Amino acid sequence: MLGRPLLFLSSYAPLFGLLAIRFEQRWLWISCVVLAALGVASLWLLLRLNARQSPGPHQLASVKEAGGEAAAYLATYLLPLLTVATPTPRDVIAYIGFLLVVAVINIRSAVAQVNPLLYLLGYRVLSVTDDHRLSAYLITRRSLSAGDYVLATRFRDDVLVDSHQLAGDGSATLKYG
Repeated sequence: MLGRPLLFLSSYAPLFGLLAIRFEQRWLWISCVVLAALGVASLWLLLRLNARQSPGPHQLASVKEAGGEAAAYLATYLLPLLTVATPTPRDVIAYIGFLLVVAVINIRSAVAQVNPLLYLLGYRVLSVTDDHRLSAYLITRRSLSAGDYVLATRFRDDVLVDSHQLAGDGSATLKYG
């Protein structure tokens, strides 16, 4: 239930970090630093909680990068470039309104998993279909292609997390013939 909001918050951690650099008013700077830290912590928490689940096997029938979706997502990152260093209360209300609209769209749509923080931390987001016709996003640190087998936990119905990087020793990778 909290997965989507926490994933949204984590996806905007870099944005809040950029806004902290941009804002001169102390209360705004502190607010943005706190939100950036909460975003990083929420992703860490989500990945740790997800690691406790039992992974299931998936043979990948198709694999493609979700980077194009991430590029479109980054358009919202223009906000720090459009902000003023010392905003008026009306400016702050407008920024908050913009972020609320983005949050609603993000949480209610499929873009929540296209998360710039994941890319900054060395993960990749792949759009995959497995041999059981499950279409999902796969969060991984590996290069994968059609025909590969992976053990993955279900973060959500449409998001899988490759257990390989969670095990760290390669033991979560399935090897077949």
